[in-house]
Amino acid sequence: MRKLTLVPLAAMAFLAACAGADINQPPVDYIPTQTLNEVGTTSFTVRTYSRAGGERNELSGVSCKFQGKGFHSSFVTPAVVAAPNMQLRTPPASVTCTYNGVTKTQVLKPYNKTLYDIEHNGASIGANAGLLGAIIGGAIASASASKRDTSVDVWAYHDARVEFGQ
Repeated sequence: MRKLTLVPLAAMAFLAACAGADINQPPVDYIPTQTLNEVGTTSFTVRTYSRAGGERNELSGVSCKFQGKGFHSSFVTPAVVAAPNMQLRTPPASVTCTYNGVTKTQVLKPYNKTLYDIEHNGASIGANAGLLGAIIGGAIASASASKRDTSVDVWAYHDARVEFGQ
């Protein structure tokens, strides 16, 4: 009986460790340095970690900069960072963070979030309904992707995780 109690507790502790630190600041806006002609904004999360002795711990309060051609912002982690949506013109960008005198940069490549969401929603349909569901989910995703209005596609950046240490 005791084993049955420990398994759910261990699972809850594992999930809590994966959740990450609370973000206690409003989303950080970008500052344009030229005319961008963006069609909207998107956002992504930046988190920083230290690794020592094989253990990874999230850091809070690390100074970072987000920049791409024509825009930039500064913030401390963890943070939700706003980014311009310029569709196909969305440029690669970078997040640069400094912790204990060490600077790390992560390059961010823009991706078509609209297509990504369509494909992953179709995959999740299939994952929950077996082989037939996978076939149907794939067909729905394919039809949705091919019939969408590409002029309203959203381009974004994936979440960034900057790691310091070994």
